[in-house]
Amino acid sequence: MVLLKWKSCITAITFTAISLAASKSALAVSLYSVTDLGNLTGEAYSYATDINDSGEVAINSLDSSFFYSNGSLQKISPLPGDNVLAVSGINNLGQVVGNSISKTDSDNNVFIYSGGTTRNTGLKGIPYAINDSGEVVGGTNGGGIFPKLTFPYGAAFLYKNGTTTIINSNLNENYVAYGINNLSQVVGIFGSSGRAFLSNNGIITNLGTLPGDRYSQANDINDSGQVVGSSGLTGVNDTRAFLYSSSTGLQDLGRLSPTDLFSTGLGINNLGQVVGFSGTNNNFFAADGNGLRAFLYSDNTLYDLNDLIAPSSEGGFTLTAASAINNNGQIVGRGAVNGELHAFLLTPISSVSVAEPTSGIPILSFGAGVILFAAFKRKPHSKSAAIQQRS
Repeated sequence: MVLLKWKSCITAITFTAISLAASKSALAVSLYSVTDLGNLTGEAYSYATDINDSGEVAINSLDSSFFYSNGSLQKISPLPGDNVLAVSGINNLGQVVGNSISKTDSDNNVFIYSGGTTRNTGLKGIPYAINDSGEVVGGTNGGGIFPKLTFPYGAAFLYKNGTTTIINSNLNENYVAYGINNLSQVVGIFGSSGRAFLSNNGIITNLGTLPGDRYSQANDINDSGQVVGSSGLTGVNDTRAFLYSSSTGLQDLGRLSPTDLFSTGLGINNLGQVVGFSGTNNNFFAADGNGLRAFLYSDNTLYDLNDLIAPSSEGGFTLTAASAINNNGQIVGRGAVNGELHAFLLTPISSVSVAEPTSGIPILSFGAGVILFAAFKRKPHSKSAAIQQRS
């Protein structure tokens, strides 16, 4: 049984009249304070997977999972008989979705945690997101309330109130659902080569790839139908984050640095702000912080989140990946601090004029699988896979 949980030198910024005057272009963005959620658990390894509009956070650590609210942590217990768990998504009702497994079992058991209670859904699979109606999406090989699917095929599922439906009608191709909005629109990846899809009222749309690419993956969707994810030639260390809408198609968000090898978008809020990571190091669990940086895409600009930390709130963090952003601009993810990997919570504290970055790749608009995200969104759900969780 394999357990994979990923559901990462702060450069302080000072703003002077001279620097602002020298900038040809300035945008209004927020500075952030940093809350170290890893220290609250007392463990050297933790990461935050999702956040709701109340600032409540779903967190995984090396051995446990937690529900964070108003400065306190509540430990989430696995389902009876299970001893390993991970959480992935949280909605505005404070419901957390996750999965747990026993050392002797080969299938993950999907649960919903709420009000201190972990409830078994009866579904075998790996969940990735839950919306405000309590609809859960993820991937399954069958089992539990489903007949087993022929290996290696898997299906994208949607669960609500005890009823589960398979999103894809073709069970001879792999499908995994990674995100769902409050309109029940679902996004994910399908096919042996890997293509991003959007499912809306039972109609599945292939979102395609950026020009010249062969691989794409959709990770999240907001209530306006904007989708974020990644596109690349192979999906292995060569992706670019994208933002999709029905009116613009796939838009290349670029990378933080011309020397970066990959980037991907993990989360989006209803304001169209995107978070994710960019870098050169595919060791997503590296505790030294080298080669990975968390980003924020806002107002048509890609920012290194490390450059937006208030000097008074540095704390020694290097923010390596941002997994989710709520509608109040709070951001969660993981970062390196003192040689450890900790979950973080960023909270906006001010709006200032920040010079537009010049090191990133220009933003280009274009019309319009599953390997890079082994530690983030790509969660194989074969018999040998135990628990792998989001960013």
